[in-house]
Amino acid sequence: MLLRKCSFISNIFVRKKKGTQLSADNIFYIQNSNLEKINKTVFVCCEENEKIDQAIHNLSIEDCGRFAIDKIMGGQEIQLMSRPWLALLYFKTKNGSYAFKCAGTLINKRYVLTAAHCFLDQELLSVRLGEHYISQERDCRGDFCAPPVEDIDIERIFVHEKYSRVTRHNDIALVKLSRDVEVKENITPICLPTNYDLQQEVNNMAKFHVTGWGKNENGPFSDFPKQARLNRIDRLQCQNSYPSREIVSTQICAGGVGYDSCKGDSGGPLSYIKYLNDYQRIVQYGVVSIGKRECGNGSPGVYTNVGSYIRWIAYKIATK
Repeated sequence: MLLRKCSFISNIFVRKKKGTQLSADNIFYIQNSNLEKINKTVFVCCEENEKIDQAIHNLSIEDCGRFAIDKIMGGQEIQLMSRPWLALLYFKTKNGSYAFKCAGTLINKRYVLTAAHCFLDQELLSVRLGEHYISQERDCRGDFCAPPVEDIDIERIFVHEKYSRVTRHNDIALVKLSRDVEVKENITPICLPTNYDLQQEVNNMAKFHVTGWGKNENGPFSDFPKQARLNRIDRLQCQNSYPSREIVSTQICAGGVGYDSCKGDSGGPLSYIKYLNDYQRIVQYGVVSIGKRECGNGSPGVYTNVGSYIRWIAYKIATK
């Protein structure tokens, strides 16, 4: 197809000519659009774009991000089944042990979003959905019990092609489950910032939530997921906390003294509540990527900006 007739790609080139910095999504898509110049006429493959647009539309499902209303302050236990998109990733580590080592989020019936660095030197065996108390065979509070957890095998793992273990840029990955999951009370997808307004809004947000089974202040891993409210940290201040790393626009910084994501939360969600389609919903804006060894010491955590990778996510879902 002629480049000028493929509106999405031609608009990217217009923004580039105007000096606009291209997102990681834009660069990835151009690299995979098979540009070819014949006698000064540029042709592209635009069919993939239609598939990607449909995949993005499918991610914007009606029931994503619905949650139980609860009061959470500073790393408190969340209500049973109130964050039904949380996933635990079960690994065989390089020393031969077996453990839950990373978190993730269910984004549709077949895919889990997580961090690329989770797959270094360890083998993912399965994903657990619908979990709350790791130590309990059945999650109950009093006489009320949640449906059983589901441990699901893996069909395929997609680590971002430009992921750097040195810089942690493009620290994002997708896990394709071996089967579709049935949406129920304790297993439901989270919302993603699939439209332009949500993707741009993150630049002005001052508060976020981070959720996971990470370390407590005293060291051991939590048996249940907790949530903490984090302040947005500007990029310059964040850069000062990580002088050996370059903090870029595809990353978000958030944290504060006593409030941070910790080891064990890698791949988990940075999110916030939005009013969408007549309901309050939770939208995932970030993926836990980088943190200091001392959790909550005042240094911010660094999160992969999910909005920068929506088309990458959709491309993998649509074409693989």
